Amino acid sequence: MGFKPTEIAGIQPWRKAVFTTYALSLSFFESVVLDALVRGRSQEALILADVEGIRSGLSEQGAQRAGRDYEIEPVSVSNGVFHPKVSAFVSDDDCHLIVGSGNLTFSGWGRNLETAEHLHPSFAADAFHGAARFFELLGGQRGITHGAQEACASLAQDLSRAAGRGRGDGSVRFLHSLEGGIAQSMEDIAGELGGATRLTVAAPFWDGGAAVDDLCSRLKLEEVHVHAHAGGTVRGTAGANWPFGAKSRVVAVAAEPFMETANRKLHAKAFEVACRNGRLIISGSANASGAALTGFNVEACVARVQRGSTVSWHLVPAAVPLPVLPLENEADDDGPPPGVLRASVTGDAITGRVLSPRMKGPAQLLHYGPAGWKPLAHAFLDDDGSFNVAIPGFEAASLRGGRVVFRVEAGQSAAEGFASLSAITGLRRFAGKAAASLMAILGGTETPDDFRVLLEWAHDNPGFLRPEIAGGGGSAAPKPTGPSMILTSDLRSTGGSATAMPGGGEAGRGWARFVDALLSALKERRGPIGRDDNEDEPEPGDGRKKPKTGKADGGANRDPLEVLDKVLEAMLAKGTSRETALRAMTLVAYACDRLTNRVTAGKAEQWLKRVVDAYCAAAVEGPLDEEAASAILALCGPDPSPDAARAARQRIMRTGGDLDGDCCPPAKPAEPFIAAMGREASYEAAWARIVEIRTWREQAGAYAAALAHGIPRDGYAELLGSCPSESQLMADAFASETARRRVYIMSGTGSCCNRRMTLPKIEQGRLRSLGVARSANCCQKVLVLPEGVDG
Repeated sequence: MGFKPTEIAGIQPWRKAVFTTYALSLSFFESVVLDALVRGRSQEALILADVEGIRSGLSEQGAQRAGRDYEIEPVSVSNGVFHPKVSAFVSDDDCHLIVGSGNLTFSGWGRNLETAEHLHPSFAADAFHGAARFFELLGGQRGITHGAQEACASLAQDLSRAAGRGRGDGSVRFLHSLEGGIAQSMEDIAGELGGATRLTVAAPFWDGGAAVDDLCSRLKLEEVHVHAHAGGTVRGTAGANWPFGAKSRVVAVAAEPFMETANRKLHAKAFEVACRNGRLIISGSANASGAALTGFNVEACVARVQRGSTVSWHLVPAAVPLPVLPLENEADDDGPPPGVLRASVTGDAITGRVLSPRMKGPAQLLHYGPAGWKPLAHAFLDDDGSFNVAIPGFEAASLRGGRVVFRVEAGQSAAEGFASLSAITGLRRFAGKAAASLMAILGGTETPDDFRVLLEWAHDNPGFLRPEIAGGGGSAAPKPTGPSMILTSDLRSTGGSATAMPGGGEAGRGWARFVDALLSALKERRGPIGRDDNEDEPEPGDGRKKPKTGKADGGANRDPLEVLDKVLEAMLAKGTSRETALRAMTLVAYACDRLTNRVTAGKAEQWLKRVVDAYCAAAVEGPLDEEAASAILALCGPDPSPDAARAARQRIMRTGGDLDGDCCPPAKPAEPFIAAMGREASYEAAWARIVEIRTWREQAGAYAAALAHGIPRDGYAELLGSCPSESQLMADAFASETARRRVYIMSGTGSCCNRRMTLPKIEQGRLRSLGVARSANCCQKVLVLPEGVDG
């Protein structure tokens, strides 16, 4: 290969990347390919792999991101194997294809001698049309079983659109085995070029010679030139390393394209057909076997048709290699290895299907965890191997962990496989490029830059910041290439098109469940992140690396606290709801907890006051939330002054809090603020002071009640002391009717007695805070406003 496929994976933020493979190494995919995709801020990744590849992937315990950062779909082929090696990278305005011989493994993408064609619609539109047809057929071909029909159909549409934007003259074609077979295509194209004059083949696996005999017959040739690789060939579990049983004449040669890489084991598959009017070169997944060229294997190749060409591969004589025995399948003393299943977790439901071996009837479902296999539930397998069980809370618990692997046992048979979580599927669909950062926050492996991504994503969506303004119309539509976020409250309301908000379908409901889990994760107290956002490496245990800055992430150098201030400004605007204020509190508490080294005590107190004031200013929507009560207590401090205690009491009263009991609100929800402000101490004494003290307006109410009865009482002495210019008149009102007429008990805050004249702003302020003011621009009466009167 003259290029590295990983370079394509990381060149831009792909909307989706789809890979097909026979053999599979998840540790390779996660450390090399997925890393490049994440660094490039790509959104979705899907692997379609043969059941044998899935089985090997299940044994890689170090690979933990399957079903979370990417999806895996096993493909079972009746009487054959799923063998294509295709990589498709799709964005809204670009598309690339890589079609080759290398599996999705360390060897396939680096160690072996492989072939790979890098195709673009600008010159290979015909190949994109062929690839679209391949995935279209793959989604519904008889004898091919998998659960990625929707993904295959979607990719087929993407490839067709890409082909429509490009150019093609028939010189580059995508060949596959789902319509007619590779050998038939080779025969047809050779006929277009006037007929074959020479056939040269390089391949690691042969069926003894029957396939090349068939090719020679189709091409009307009596001999075939076969590349004898100096470095040897990759060993497999089936097939021979040479067509030893061919009836056609086999000429051992060293073919020029493969001579300079003799230090690598041959795994490339290539066919050159020299013709009278040109030549044909086919490379891809197809070995020189009947199963690949004419049989039931699923294969994919690229054909380059060179009309009028008189050149061909330079061949030199070589020795026939010695026979190499196939690798033996590892025997298991406990019986045959388990088969393969596919599964998905949707809320409380676990659905799946055993692809191999054939199983039906009563079965046991098990889950692989830290302690090994753990029984989950009894299941019943239908005739096609499908099952459906309910495990309450399983998805919510799984969102925080690594990959989810299930096992089904029925009698002496067993099958294992990966499960996808629909909540994460919804995340990828609706969160776009921000998905990787949100997953990192969910798992506790984030960097400060991930928090910045979350905040910028939130800022771009008013429905997240202030769900009350989204109402029935949904939030702003997320841009395909930009971050977007819709909250659970939005999802459960009406309105919006499919592009405006994920309100309908299982993907939308899965997205809602993910958001619930994300908010819970933000509320967890995990301590400082402990790494600077300019470092390239993640924290231990995180498979992600920090994305590169630049076009893929233009704001990567912005301070997350700067972004947080902008988010708070939008969230806490006038008219915000309690729900929004609590979401803002969650964000700033997270910043105090995880970004400790960046948050000063003054900043933490400023944030806390902003969110508490916004919460208290919101319409009362039920009893005081525990988080808000804790925040009010933290703002008050462990040793509050009378004014601070009064302010806390007033906030609690006006938000539906209970001050009758002796139970102090828990400090835990506000612990990040308490720690950041340096106010860590017991809050029991502060609570006792809040319960005991009375607000000015409570005292104003006590005074109004006493005046109504005409008898002085306790409960408002502090109030009289705080307003000396009015206190004498207020005291005289109990004994003098003249004084009594000069004291007016208010039923509103904005006007004077019965004349409805607007009070000066300074007196309005005194009235709201102190409960006592004077009608300075009118009748000079003393105005008293009890608690609970808002006017």
